[in-house]
Amino acid sequence: MPPVAFGEALRLRRIRANLSLSELAGRVHYSSSQLSRVENGRREPSPDLARLCDAALNAGGELSVLVPAPAAAAGPSRSAPSREADQELRAAADDGVGAPPSALCPAVLPEEDEAEGFRSVTHFAVHLDELRRLAQRMSPAPVLGQVSSAVDVLTMLARAAQTPAVRRQYLELLAFYCEFAGWMAQESGKRQEAERWIGRTEAVAREAQAFDLADHTFIRRAGLALYQGDARRVTEYAAEAGRRGAGKPRILALAALREAQGLALEGNGDRCTAALNRAGELLEAATASGAGEGRGAEAAQSPDARLRPSALVVGSQCTPSLGGLVGGWCLYDLGRPDEAAAMIEAGLKQLPVRATRLRALFTARLALGHAASGQLTAVVPVMDGLLKDAQGLCSHAVRSQLQLLARALRRRQARPGMRELHARVAAASRCAGCTATG
Repeated sequence: MPPVAFGEALRLRRIRANLSLSELAGRVHYSSSQLSRVENGRREPSPDLARLCDAALNAGGELSVLVPAPAAAAGPSRSAPSREADQELRAAADDGVGAPPSALCPAVLPEEDEAEGFRSVTHFAVHLDELRRLAQRMSPAPVLGQVSSAVDVLTMLARAAQTPAVRRQYLELLAFYCEFAGWMAQESGKRQEAERWIGRTEAVAREAQAFDLADHTFIRRAGLALYQGDARRVTEYAAEAGRRGAGKPRILALAALREAQGLALEGNGDRCTAALNRAGELLEAATASGAGEGRGAEAAQSPDARLRPSALVVGSQCTPSLGGLVGGWCLYDLGRPDEAAAMIEAGLKQLPVRATRLRALFTARLALGHAASGQLTAVVPVMDGLLKDAQGLCSHAVRSQLQLLARALRRRQARPGMRELHARVAAASRCAGCTATG
């Protein structure tokens, strides 16, 4: 859609609202000259500006749809979720449990009974929990290397298991390792590698009958689409997760939260609010059924629930704290940055200390909300805290938010102290939390 179409629509909406250029500029925190160039088609509007104008003029998303989403990174084209899942399942069958084990593994494993299998599973479950803790303090790249090595060993153990019960335990644990590897690949900015890990997670989880984890892979796919700015794919994947996760409150809650983010991205405020309300009810149901910080409710009802170590959690370990944070995230995309900042700030207080990556991501979003609402002095202490908390994380998700913040600050460099702040944010956006040489 050419920029002139947006400009004409913006001018018409502004005139109907009986607002001057300067009055609208004050509401969206852009200069009158910038808005004039947009209205006259001499400057392309950004998605952020479109959302702010939508909110300021009560346009209900009509302006946002005139601005195309940022082009997604190059990669294989995708169609409907079910078709993509079929393709990834076939690929996972080629490189899944039957993949060549590490050369460090012995060609022949000693005979093992169920007691030995249980000890091995316990060992690897504790190891995964430790890797998750490590990932909260350092770059994802070396952690991903450790996870990949464990995947090789577990693949070998699953293949050599002598009883179906032991094999299923190994496969379930292997699926959780693959899911964690997908997250670390995403945090490293390796989208295609993350997609491969997600596909392998679903294949192994279904073989292990860990259906809650298999359903959750569609929420992970929706997360990848979110950071590509693809609202349609976010909502499609979230809806597919909801369909597959029927009867599983935790999966349904996480799917509703992701769906709300996709709906906010496309400017659909009413449906976004409905999805957030639904997610809140589901989170309460999941917590009441014992699924809040641990296994899904359906796993607790399984005859083999005792075989899943408590360290294996489907989705974020901080799920009960996500409602307000995601709500604030959505308000920003709906062009209401001041409300977004207030909600995120309140939500951050509910996060446990250990959730360093999640805190860094939403702290970056908080800074973005302050900048978009014109509260520039509030950005400085937020950035000070963010750079301290995110030291060494090198998070691709955090970088994506800081890149948006850098663009927002670039047009405000004439304000006192903003030139230095922009330089700090721009440096951090190249490798969030790393040293200046990172």
